Amino acid sequence: MTKLRKAQLDCANWNIGNCLGCSISIDRGYLKRNKWAPVFMTIKSKKAEKPCIVEDGCKYFDNFVAR
Repeated sequence: MTKLRKAQLDCANWNIGNCLGCSISIDRGYLKRNKWAPVFMTIKSKKAEKPCIVEDGCKYFDNFVAR
């Protein structure tokens, strides 16, 4: 199965061939000091509503879909 097909079937950022631009991050410094850490979700305007770039490399895909 190609990466593009896997993105189409399994990626939460996929929207009719375009990327929603969602990015998820964890405050690791806070995590080191505590037993939990806040999770931040942001929209990257450079990716939002643009064609999917999974074939060129996508951190969201690598971290959440390919695993």
